[in-house]
Amino acid sequence: MKTLSSEAQTAVRRAAAKILGAYTPPQLRHSEELLAGLDAAAARGAAAGEWAHLAEAIATALRTEGADHFLRLRPIAKTVHPRIRSHSADYLRYVLASRHCSAQFQRALTESPVGQPLVNPFYPLSSPLLIQHGYHLIRLLEATELDLAALRLVVDFGGGYGSFFRLLRNLGYRDAYRIWDIPVMCALQRFYLRNVFPEGASGEPPANLDWLVSGDPEAPHAVGELAAGASQSLFVATWSLSETPLAVRATITPVLEQFSFVLCAYQRSFAGIDNAAYFAELAARLGQFRWVHAECPVYPNNFYLIGARNAGRGGRAAVRQ
Repeated sequence: MKTLSSEAQTAVRRAAAKILGAYTPPQLRHSEELLAGLDAAAARGAAAGEWAHLAEAIATALRTEGADHFLRLRPIAKTVHPRIRSHSADYLRYVLASRHCSAQFQRALTESPVGQPLVNPFYPLSSPLLIQHGYHLIRLLEATELDLAALRLVVDFGGGYGSFFRLLRNLGYRDAYRIWDIPVMCALQRFYLRNVFPEGASGEPPANLDWLVSGDPEAPHAVGELAAGASQSLFVATWSLSETPLAVRATITPVLEQFSFVLCAYQRSFAGIDNAAYFAELAARLGQFRWVHAECPVYPNNFYLIGARNAGRGGRAAVRQ
């Protein structure tokens, strides 16, 4: 019996994903609070750099098209919930082959219908974005001695719509988590996570979660104090620090020395900034860390910078080149 070509198999998977993806999303709570949050974000002024117009497009789409299917809205599907069509199979293959992909890890990769997420054609229980987040986490675990059970603080810079928080929570993380982002995205994250993990009669977001607003001059100091007081801490910035203007980065990167672990993903360049040079200089400046700095084998021209302290608070890195 002849087997289908790889192109035909991909076409079948995409057709199946399209059929599976044509589900009706649940009606979400707190839409009025989301709109109020978007209004408050607009009153604060535009975000810095390239994300100024992206944030405006996201807010406009949420206001005009509704929030029940927000993950399908064009400006969100183009930015924080992409299909990643050409890479999804390779991300999934790596995740499933890792020794860190336990039964609990696989369960944590199961999608929620909140927001009508895209269906992964290679793994319909999940979405392309959630599998990519699983890949990020596995790369971190493989490169360092990070023990999730010992982690006491996560600071997620540019937290998308809250998916990485969702992944860690599904893996049992309940300690302090701070999302540091522009106001529009903070409003969207709060809306999403209140619907996924509602707590109490009013459906508040999880108690261990709070937000810091990018552009607030007090935020870097607050982050530094939080990290200095945590026995084990993680700073996460996947394609966020690398999309931030250099002037803003200058207020953020000094606090990284307070963390135990750092996970960054970045593209080679963005808005005329040579990110490869920037992150190489960042690693050289933070000499108290041991670093894994390499191109992502799944996503050419995109890179990981993963660091762990050599000794003292935060432990020692187990670096695998």
